[in-house]
Amino acid sequence: MRGFLDEIGKQLAGRWMALLTIPGLLFLITTAAARGLGHSMDFSRAADRLRHLTPDHGEPPATLVLSALVVLALATFAGLLAHWMSAALEELWLTPWHLWPAGPLLRNRRRRWARAHWRYQQADQRRELAELAGLAQTAEAHARVAVQQAARRNHIALTRPRHAGWMTDRLDGCGSRIMGEYGLDLDMVWPRMWLLLPEPARTEVRAARERFSQASGLAAWSVLYVVVGCVWWYPTALGGLAAGFLAWTRARRAVGSLADLVESSMDVHSPLLAEHLGVPLPNGRITPAIGATLRERIRKGA
Repeated sequence: MRGFLDEIGKQLAGRWMALLTIPGLLFLITTAAARGLGHSMDFSRAADRLRHLTPDHGEPPATLVLSALVVLALATFAGLLAHWMSAALEELWLTPWHLWPAGPLLRNRRRRWARAHWRYQQADQRRELAELAGLAQTAEAHARVAVQQAARRNHIALTRPRHAGWMTDRLDGCGSRIMGEYGLDLDMVWPRMWLLLPEPARTEVRAARERFSQASGLAAWSVLYVVVGCVWWYPTALGGLAAGFLAWTRARRAVGSLADLVESSMDVHSPLLAEHLGVPLPNGRITPAIGATLRERIRKGA
């Protein structure tokens, strides 16, 4: 048991160093160099600044140790700040906002979705008419157009948008589709489903969630670098903006993957939930009526 605890301690220490201290040290070095440059391109000033901050080897060992501890403490503080900002960014990305700026964005997304959906319906109707007329090649051409229009519509949202933000809407749409297909409340059912999922499915879901956390962490560091660039050296801000855009695109992909995995888990493993809760499935699948029974059983009258 002691060896097991020691091994966990080493793993946690390595994770702490990787997630907080090492990026924090890089941020401190960049900040010091940016202060030395002062919106100029004279890199010798940055080198002089870094040499000035580096302790002399002739200093007493206690001074060197104290300087190292101060640097590590500052790096850890920067890492903790980025970690807090990462959590705040996740809330910002996934919170269903109802403030004034969200209204025009939501209406714009709904107009785009409705236009794409109408185009898909038109192409699908032409396909059906061509099939009824026996025009196989024409029907195939309209079918390809319908597939393209459906992809454009689904790129905006899988269901009619309900939120201004794509990531919020993507996760909310996952819950709406599960409710419509099975009559199950995803927020209520998912903790029970998690206990029944096989380990490969859990691993995939954890990996998608970890990718989203990594993207929000990169976005947090990008904000800090933008601040440094605005205050001291502007190219740092450009790098921060580029990192922020990369983090945003990675976060979108991670949320899309997470929503797909959650919905797929419900499609494949939801009958296990009914089986473990003692609800029979006459046709081997969950219908909205059976989903309502499961909701009542899970709610327990609350």
